[in-house]
Order: sequence, then structure tokens, then C-alpha cells
Amino acid sequence: VSTQSTGYRQEMASKTTLLLVLLVVACILTDSVEAKRKRREKKKRPTQVQIVNGEEENSGQECAKVCSGTTGRGVTDYQDYHGNVFVDVDMSECGFAKVPSVVISLEGSSSHWKAFGTSSVYNTTPTGFRVYLDNKNAGQAAGVLNDKQWNIDWVAVGFTC
Repeated sequence: VSTQSTGYRQEMASKTTLLLVLLVVACILTDSVEAKRKRREKKKRPTQVQIVNGEEENSGQECAKVCSGTTGRGVTDYQDYHGNVFVDVDMSECGFAKVPSVVISLEGSSSHWKAFGTSSVYNTTPTGFRVYLDNKNAGQAAGVLNDKQWNIDWVAVGFTC
């Protein structure tokens, strides 16, 4: 009886081991199939940035990019312009290949709400743009704008190819 019992146990252990190996292989194959399905779905997803129209011909959504920045609080390079100021904004790090659409806002700690030109963008290129500010209405001399933390925050949407 004990010899038969040992043989039966060995046979059951072999079958159990085989069953476990088959289960592991099935799990690996299922994970592999699931991973492939997810990769296919990811490729089918549209880009997160969609540009409906812009200043220049659409290059394709795979080239669409959003880039943002600031001229910096207290460090903006204001240039005198007939008693007012202008700021040249560098966005060359964005890598735009065509002229992007740009939205700006003047940010600061005092009196910037009185300024004019705070959302007007001039001479946009793929690498930068200019902003003219009428700071006289705000009662702020050009020399104190950085003291008041005035800076240009911007967001550009365009194509990199």
C-alpha cells in the first residue's frame, strides 16, 4: 500500500507541477497579448495637442506643441520706447518651425492692471515676439517696473516640423 501511495503522490506532484507551469505560461502569454493591445491603442490615440488652424499651413498634429514661459519677475529686460517700454521675448527653446499662435499676460505686484498693451503681441516669429507696454497710464516709470515684479507670461501653440 505504501509503494502504491508513494507512486500516486509522485504522479499527482508531477501533474500539479505541470499544471502550475501551464498556468504561469498562460499568464505570461496573456500579459504579452495585453501589452501589445495597449501599445496598439496608444498608437491610435490622437495627439494631446490639436491645432485647428493657425498663422501658417498645418504641418500635421504629430508636430503640434504647446510651449510656455515668462520674462521673469524682477529681471525682465525693458527697453525704453518714447517714454513707454517694449520687451523682446525669446522663445527659441520651443523649437517651432513655423509662426505659432501666442497669448500673453502682464503679471506683477502693483499697478500693472492700469497698463495698456498687456495682451498685444507684435512681430511674432518661430523664435520670439515683441510686446509694447504703455506704462505711463499705470503711473510707473520704466525703471521701477522690475521693482513692481512686472513680467510677461506667455503660451505659444505651434508646429515643430
